[in-house]
Amino acid sequence: METSVQNKKSPAAYYGRIVGTLFAITLVVAVLLALVNLVTKDTIAQHAAEKKAEAIAEVMPGSDGYDTLEVPDGMKEVTEILQAKRGEETVGFCVQTSTTGNDGEIQLMVGIDPAGAVTKVSILSQSETMYTNKHGELIAQFAGMSDSVALTVDGGEVNAISGATITSRAVTKGVNCALQAVQDYLKEAS
Repeated sequence: METSVQNKKSPAAYYGRIVGTLFAITLVVAVLLALVNLVTKDTIAQHAAEKKAEAIAEVMPGSDGYDTLEVPDGMKEVTEILQAKRGEETVGFCVQTSTTGNDGEIQLMVGIDPAGAVTKVSILSQSETMYTNKHGELIAQFAGMSDSVALTVDGGEVNAISGATITSRAVTKGVNCALQAVQDYLKEAS
């Protein structure tokens, strides 16, 4: 009778080989992602700066310069306040806000005239998936408003996007934060 001896490998060697392979794959993917980030970082920053400049021009047309103002303490949603100028005259304020919607961050640029009323709202970035073609209808409703604004479902004057109330509330919160920041600045300046 012939006995055959099989060469059995230990389970530790098998699992070690799997872990090593997964580690190598992960390392290669991480290096590739780092390289892509390195190559595209400047282009992405340039596009973001261009989009921001377009939004500023959209919400505050006719201005030819800006002074950066200090963001009041405790206003974590306000990321930047610009005092828009035409020559030496203040023509309004451009306030960048960041709030959280249903699917992530929503960044807005809100134009506010010297009297404290919204001139226009522009969406800088958002990742909302529902009814994104309706955002224009939502943000158009804020023009001319100067006090705290609210959705009609919350007792206000702004109609929410049907089926996207969380997103609508986030945009409304961003506009309210911008209005509050300018009102605080105007109170302090007078």
